[in-house]
Amino acid sequence: MASLDEKWKALVKFESVVVDRERDVVRVTKELYDLHSNREQLRGVTSSCDYRLTIPFAPHLFGSGKTTFCHNYLELVRRFGETFLSKFASDPLRRTFLEKLKRASLLYVDLRGLKPTRPIEEKRNLEWALYFRMIEACCTSVGQEPEDEEVVFKECRTRPYKLVRKLRSILNIPSDQYLLVTFDEVGVLDESLDEFHFKRTHDGRVRPYNDFFGIISQLCEEPDLFFIVVGKSKGLSIKNYVAFGLSRVILHFIPLSPLDACSIVEFLERSLLKTPTQVPVCNVLCSSSFSVNELADSLLECTGGVPGLLTRAVNMLLNYIIARNQPFISKEECLTCMNDYDFRIICAEPFVERILNLDEDRRSVFDLLLMMALYRIPFQVYDILTSESFLYDAVTEMGLYRYPIDQNTFQVLIPKIFVVIFKNDPSISSLENILLGSLDVEPVDCFFYSKCRVFEGIVALRLVLMLSSKNRNELRELLCQLSPIWKQMKLPISTISPIHYIKSVVSSRETRSESNKSRRTFASTEWNKIIRETLYLETIYIPLDATSHSPDIIFQLQSPVEPKVLTVGVACEGRWRSEGIGWSDIIDEAKKFLDSVYDQVLSSAMDYHHCMLIISRCYSSGMFIGGDLFKVPDNCELVILCERDMEMLIDEEILNGLERAFHVSHNPTFWDFGLDLLDRIRNSFLSWQ
Repeated sequence: MASLDEKWKALVKFESVVVDRERDVVRVTKELYDLHSNREQLRGVTSSCDYRLTIPFAPHLFGSGKTTFCHNYLELVRRFGETFLSKFASDPLRRTFLEKLKRASLLYVDLRGLKPTRPIEEKRNLEWALYFRMIEACCTSVGQEPEDEEVVFKECRTRPYKLVRKLRSILNIPSDQYLLVTFDEVGVLDESLDEFHFKRTHDGRVRPYNDFFGIISQLCEEPDLFFIVVGKSKGLSIKNYVAFGLSRVILHFIPLSPLDACSIVEFLERSLLKTPTQVPVCNVLCSSSFSVNELADSLLECTGGVPGLLTRAVNMLLNYIIARNQPFISKEECLTCMNDYDFRIICAEPFVERILNLDEDRRSVFDLLLMMALYRIPFQVYDILTSESFLYDAVTEMGLYRYPIDQNTFQVLIPKIFVVIFKNDPSISSLENILLGSLDVEPVDCFFYSKCRVFEGIVALRLVLMLSSKNRNELRELLCQLSPIWKQMKLPISTISPIHYIKSVVSSRETRSESNKSRRTFASTEWNKIIRETLYLETIYIPLDATSHSPDIIFQLQSPVEPKVLTVGVACEGRWRSEGIGWSDIIDEAKKFLDSVYDQVLSSAMDYHHCMLIISRCYSSGMFIGGDLFKVPDNCELVILCERDMEMLIDEEILNGLERAFHVSHNPTFWDFGLDLLDRIRNSFLSWQ
């Protein structure tokens, strides 16, 4: 058998292309134009002073495509000039600017080469070190050996106009041609505190980024010179004019969002193998029975569309397919490879170092972000996490990702391929274990929000934790007294396998862009797949009608006395509906789920398999309940939790907080829930560990 290293290799096999960066290019181009049209204000040659220098900036999200964007920005400007940038260029002045930008020269500067340099009297001068690093990078870009430091210092010193003249001379470009300088890996300044003389604040603190952007702001006074900066997280806030404290410079964050399925298809079709024939990647990986769309869906499922993860996964698949000389024949085969334990370890390892070294404070934030990712709780760009930090920045600093819902609203994205490494962390809690396992079984492309998703998710997690805990609970005791199935399960359950616990029943064909639209019901084939995956069965059929709904959460419990298994569906019916719910609605839900599972599964597996539907609903005084009688099948139970039951399972303050949040919005955000409520929910989970 092939060893781990032999079977899964990440050797580069193809030339990747840049896709889905239209919004980023438009945003950056607008910022560069603002600098161009307001440069006289920076130079103080006009009486107007309302412009504040804005620099396009991308924080350090590993694998988000920062470096690739830097290298390819000008190419993308030329590509999008007549399409996505056409509206921007509708003004004659902007059109002139855009045409000159298309002909600009690019200087890429990797700041990992920044170091103190001669002459000795300037050795710890950050400005001179930065100037010389730019000249070094410039020489390297044209194939020249860098000149001696002291010679260059005599020529340029720390005069911006002399530096720019020197750069243009090396690049052999005229004085009126645009020059775009991109600084990468700016985070090295964190490691340079002992190497340079930084300015100190009145309280003695050092802020190296104030010094760095101060130098950039002086260079921005030079005509036809522009900058993009990437590669730093902690200390550079999305709302930097407050948290960063550098009043003369605003950092305009470049989103660099993960790719969607359509963009991944384009990526696979346009990226070419590194061979003389330059075959498209999709042609190598896909057979006639396995389409590029299915391949894109599989990659999105595992990588979340993060460009760096996507590229690494494709390289690993290519190495595997080329070695065996046979393409994938189905989506199932491809997913089996990407779900392989060793594949995930090798693919994800370079990306997760930051999050595996969390301190105690950050660990609680990780729990919160896991809950937000699982329950699909969106957040706004300026939502405050603490008095000193924004939620947007916390996602960045922890090495996780954001997917934009709109310009100011985001979703926490945790790629599935990370899960196996997180779960291998010995410090992982049982709560985190369940949350991660639950994320791992969800369709990553379903950004669907609902009252059911949050509320039933909490119900399911509380039940799972309660039933696996050694602590006794009034509700658990009540269930055990009333339910023969609970007695047979012999609680508490001995082991928990979080991959079975929360299964979001949402159509896999819903896309992110459609996530806030109406919910759809499911065809029988979709129900087959959903239930089969949960129950590990070959076939099952759930009848469909125009008004039917599904249990939104399905989880599975394993008895410590083998082989008892209980599959539980949780449905939220009428909790916040003003007209309440009729008995006929409950019967419809029960018949659809319990009858189908009984007829097709339990009737032939009576000795070891049980099924239960829990319906949470709110009884209101005077509410009429009527309808037909319903006979619960053998080895099935229908549990209806009244308000008192729910308060035993979830405390009253959480229930009231959820009701307030959903009263504000059908799809409440982090702000609507509030940090206190989410913390209380998290603590309620932890209380059962």
